[in-house]
Amino acid sequence: MIYLGRIDPLLYTTMTKTLEIDIRSAEGLKINRRLIKKKKTFAVARIGDKFRTSNLDDSGGSNPTWNYKSEMPMKGSVQFISIEVFYRTRCAREKKLGEAKIPAADFMGRYSHEGHLNFLSYRLRDEYGDKCGIVNVSIVVKPNSTETTMFEASSSSSEPPSIDGYCGRIVTGVPVWRLAS
Repeated sequence: MIYLGRIDPLLYTTMTKTLEIDIRSAEGLKINRRLIKKKKTFAVARIGDKFRTSNLDDSGGSNPTWNYKSEMPMKGSVQFISIEVFYRTRCAREKKLGEAKIPAADFMGRYSHEGHLNFLSYRLRDEYGDKCGIVNVSIVVKPNSTETTMFEASSSSSEPPSIDGYCGRIVTGVPVWRLAS
């Protein structure tokens, strides 16, 4: 019996990528299924325990524009980026309007290369899971990144592992023979 097991690449690879996140705008923001009119809103981008807060949209309304750019580091083990939209009450309290979770696979990996500008729109959901608007962001994975593996510590290989390759996993090749007809 041959065991063809997979080894989790996250155990062997620690990647840190720099993301340039532009929180552009939102559309159709709602509280209790009603469009907001006079609330001042802002957005927060979260990657793991790090976060960046956009500027406050003073115009107020259901279609705010922030155009807030920020660079954030992202570890290879992070699977989602969270974009949260808050509004400010008359008493200067901040209340969460909704949240969108963006999978890292949507802007990293085999179909989206480093340095490529990704324009993304995601549905905002409130704490009950109801739709409460759409948030528009653009994300660029900066080409400069640091990657280290446990294998590099023991070998003198100067070539860093790829994101979507085999990433240091043990792979067993099985030959396939084609019969001549």
